[in-house]
Amino acid sequence: MGEVISATAAIERIDEDVHSAYETAIGRGGEVAETAVARLQPGVTALDNAKAIHEAAKKAESLAWATVAGIDHDADGLIGSVRDEMWNALGRPQQSTHMDGVYPEGIGTYTAGDPLGQPLLMEVLRTRILAANAPQWPENKRNAWASAIEAKGEAYDVAVKAYRPFEAARVVAEAGYRAAVRGAHTRLKNFKRDLKN
Repeated sequence: MGEVISATAAIERIDEDVHSAYETAIGRGGEVAETAVARLQPGVTALDNAKAIHEAAKKAESLAWATVAGIDHDADGLIGSVRDEMWNALGRPQQSTHMDGVYPEGIGTYTAGDPLGQPLLMEVLRTRILAANAPQWPENKRNAWASAIEAKGEAYDVAVKAYRPFEAARVVAEAGYRAAVRGAHTRLKNFKRDLKN
């Protein structure tokens, strides 16, 4: 049955090695197979269960992330559109302290970071739009731009809050899978050690 894979190997490789060794031991039949069933099967079963939970959690997280990614795309488009309207109202100057006050480094100030933090950045953008004082941006226009940003930011925040539990479930399921792999690996090491003696 060969040597046991190193505990520092990739989790997926350890998983494969444990399954391969278990199947080989069962294939030998007799006392080796009986011992494998008694000593390895609980670890293999726990590993398989943890892997199934992890795969399901990854899939659920991926679906929830698709919602966040979709609204991120829409929010980025809205932020760019509002910026363009504001810039056009100023006559599209090459440099503007008014634009710098709202968009210090362009739209990337609000769109380039972690998507999970963008709803909060959109709230900052809304506040800056309302506080802007360019004469070409009358209060009714600033209120309209700020309201559009606020509405999209709130929808974005709802999507992020809906995503977070799926992210947490995936993190915990991944840790559970790694723990099950380590447990099965320990069982395999002990099993092979005892076979040699």
